[in-house]
Amino acid sequence: MANIEPMDYLTAPLREVAQHHLKPDETVLMAIYAHHTVLYTPDRWLWLTWYRQVHHPTRGFVLTTQRALIVDDPIDPATSSADREYLFASCSPECVMLFELRSHLLDCALTLVMATPNGPERVTIEYNGVSHRAFLAALACMRTLVDGEPLRLSTRSDEIYVRERAAALEDWHLVLAGLGMKQKNTVVDYLVAGEQVEEWLIVPAIDESTWWQRLGIGTHEKPSAVLVRTDRQILLVKVTYGSEAWLIPLSRLHTASIVSGEREPEVQLTLQHLGTSEVVRLPVPLELAERALALVMPSLAMHG
Repeated sequence: MANIEPMDYLTAPLREVAQHHLKPDETVLMAIYAHHTVLYTPDRWLWLTWYRQVHHPTRGFVLTTQRALIVDDPIDPATSSADREYLFASCSPECVMLFELRSHLLDCALTLVMATPNGPERVTIEYNGVSHRAFLAALACMRTLVDGEPLRLSTRSDEIYVRERAAALEDWHLVLAGLGMKQKNTVVDYLVAGEQVEEWLIVPAIDESTWWQRLGIGTHEKPSAVLVRTDRQILLVKVTYGSEAWLIPLSRLHTASIVSGEREPEVQLTLQHLGTSEVVRLPVPLELAERALALVMPSLAMHG
């Protein structure tokens, strides 16, 4: 029987669905409960904007040593995966090529970008209302598996996760001296114990709005960002109302180049894994473009 004790955090219907999909020898590392969430997605036509409701059903996110499972609550009327026996998605960490996170006060999610035969596939796990720390701990476990490093038995609980990272905090804050406190704390959120920060660069906000958009019809300002290279990843963090982050494993990073943007050049990072390609772009001021590219290039020399 699979180790199911970490799933005690889930509701009984979610535990029952998850157990149905687990293999007998599958070790559960962590389970996270995500309640029913209603998000408002903007639709636009010309200068008009309206919002439509998108319902995300109650879900459980179950991380094992072999894969990540996202299961729907069978008693939630918004459940969308009944035809698949309430299994919304299942992916092997070996297929994960990119992590996308957004962390706002009322809108938080982890998106796994996976390599599939049909190209990149995104599976989003909303975690509004549950432990932000638990999701970061789960992400640390998954990144360890993606990096091909041995998973320590201590990576099970929130408390141990915090204790393992505490020793690294002083070094991280020392290396990241020069960042604003909000930027520094946000970057540190996405680092794992033992990860070494090698270089970072602040990319200031870029205003791409036209004069009539500045009258209140809309804003096209690209927020400030921090580009960080560590011994394990390229980390791109945008800090606005909350934060948005792209965690790129070095083993998945294929090329980096400077391309033309709408008004400013952009650093284009191309990921390639299992025959699948994905692109992440970062607008940068012209005077910083070469420095941003140089920050990324050493990792390509080592891992390309």
